Amino acid sequence: MNIIIVEDHDALREVTVMSLQEMGHTVRGVSCAEALDAELQRGVPHILLLDLNLPGEDGVSIANRVRRMHPEIGIIMVTARKELHDRITGYQSGADIYLTKPTALGEIAVAIEALSRRITTWAGDSLQVALDPGQLKSAERARAVHQQLINTKGKLPTLDELASQYGCSPRILNSEFAVEYGQSVQAFIAHYRFDRAHTALQQTTVPMKVLASQLGYSHVNHFIAAFKKKFGYSPGTLRKPDE
Repeated sequence: MNIIIVEDHDALREVTVMSLQEMGHTVRGVSCAEALDAELQRGVPHILLLDLNLPGEDGVSIANRVRRMHPEIGIIMVTARKELHDRITGYQSGADIYLTKPTALGEIAVAIEALSRRITTWAGDSLQVALDPGQLKSAERARAVHQQLINTKGKLPTLDELASQYGCSPRILNSEFAVEYGQSVQAFIAHYRFDRAHTALQQTTVPMKVLASQLGYSHVNHFIAAFKKKFGYSPGTLRKPDE
């Protein structure tokens, strides 16, 4: 499995990374949400091993955001929060498995093995799909579209463009996608590009006009209005004063 560990305790993170690597997994370790976002730009893992008590954005918020952007990912929470309401919140925010500290490495390994049985659509860093998009079965097509969307840099394709590429009607593609991911292609694109915009505004100095164009908006004011409607505040508030 390709795994990212989010743990702010340096020694614990390093031991866990090394132990899982010795078991044959490909493992990256980070200490906070910002570092995780940078790693996700390099590649989405099969499994996210996530602490909850983190500096800045906490694990519950991270799980909610990552689950929305990458519905196929496996999430294992490993935390000192042991109360029932904490467990319930963890599962509601997207956890597949909730483990409490102190946690034996053997238990983590078994949890990863159990979760890996569900993750059957991945091979290395890419989905196993037929070479001809028009020959894909419905579930494979939906997963291939999802993988294309999360790997696209810059402007995302439209539903009509995707349907043409994958050899089916927009209605059929929407229906197939909704079966796999619980929402239409348009809804996924809308949520995903807003999340990308939010991250870019916080972490880069790309001009807002350029960012709006990259996300498919014909005018920056349209982007600003849509962003404010979704988040309740203007995108400009995420910029530092000198930007």
